Amino acid sequence: MRFLIVDDDAGYRHLLRYHLEVEWPDAVIDELQPSSASFLPAGLSLTGVDLVLLGHPVGGSEGLTFLERLCARPDCPPVLVFAAESDEFLAVDVLKAGAANFFPKDRVKHQRLIAAVSGELEVGRIGSAGALLAGHRALSGARKRRVVAKLYTSDLSSIYLAESEDGSGRLALKVFRHVPDAGGGRLFDRFLQEYEVIARVDHPNVVRIFDLGVADDHAYLAMEYLPAGTLADRLAERIAADQALAYTRQIAGALNAIHQAGVLHRDLKPGNIMFRDNGSLALIDFGLAKQMRLHAAITGTGQIFGTPDYMSPEQGHAEPTDERSDLYSLGCILYEMLTGERPFTASSPMGVIYRHAHAPRPRLNRALTGFQPLLDRLLAVERYERFSSAGELLGALEGVIPAR
Repeated sequence: MRFLIVDDDAGYRHLLRYHLEVEWPDAVIDELQPSSASFLPAGLSLTGVDLVLLGHPVGGSEGLTFLERLCARPDCPPVLVFAAESDEFLAVDVLKAGAANFFPKDRVKHQRLIAAVSGELEVGRIGSAGALLAGHRALSGARKRRVVAKLYTSDLSSIYLAESEDGSGRLALKVFRHVPDAGGGRLFDRFLQEYEVIARVDHPNVVRIFDLGVADDHAYLAMEYLPAGTLADRLAERIAADQALAYTRQIAGALNAIHQAGVLHRDLKPGNIMFRDNGSLALIDFGLAKQMRLHAAITGTGQIFGTPDYMSPEQGHAEPTDERSDLYSLGCILYEMLTGERPFTASSPMGVIYRHAHAPRPRLNRALTGFQPLLDRLLAVERYERFSSAGELLGALEGVIPAR
């Protein structure tokens, strides 16, 4: 790999070099101290450079002319901009000028920097490794599409936004990397199951899957783009009781559909519930889903998957799960929507798991008592005391009338 660091401050150039060399000891790192904001030296080629780390301001100029001209070069790789201070307006302008990311100089942390650099390198690797994304059917079909932005990245997967060339119609591409040494083999298998499972489900509250591509050590999942954020975002404030009930009905309907298809979600939480522009919601991220008719051939035995805050007692203790485990998770979400708080908290994840199984069930205040019988059944410790199915829950929801 080859990096180019452009900054007037020699000390900061050395600091960035240190971060890069710790992670990539064999990388080739060039440094440049610009004398003005005009442009890079005419003889300096960017061909073969994987990433530019650019300080701001450059050459004493507060403007973005240098960045704009740099990004306009046909051989320009992704550019990460480092500014002297945090400025939201500057960050927006920098991204509009073509930068891939923005960092205040005094807040650069090693892990965040390396994650950002790795993400941009991954984009380049995907683009050059057999043009896998360009050849994906979801991008090269009747409606030609192109990748326009990265939405998310982690150690094992990234999500990209693609749109049609005329600007109409968008989809999300989930790219999963196969990393056997990091346990990626099993995760990769579960990712491939994700498509096979959800493709059978046609429900307005389940994310729509369009296509799956597999090549080399990557899998590509083309799915519906949900632009209006997650339920977790909306839980920053308490949700009105009638709206919480409406959301619960939609989630229960989606669970009923996937359960009838023989699928458990197993990681139902606010972050896995996303919204469309029209206000409807959809369940996403079935990477931990398990087909009930299959044995634990992929997930293994005695392993805990899921998020402790919304995890049923049996799942937290690595016991067999069924539809009622997802309903328990929905009960946790409903309680949080109504109160703004999670039903069980502790100082550690294991403490939360313990409280799910042993703590008294949470009580609602007087204004919300109409929901208490519903929550008592959803959050029952013993499965046989919960609703037997999402269909039964949907029937019970019809009788709940939120107090005004």
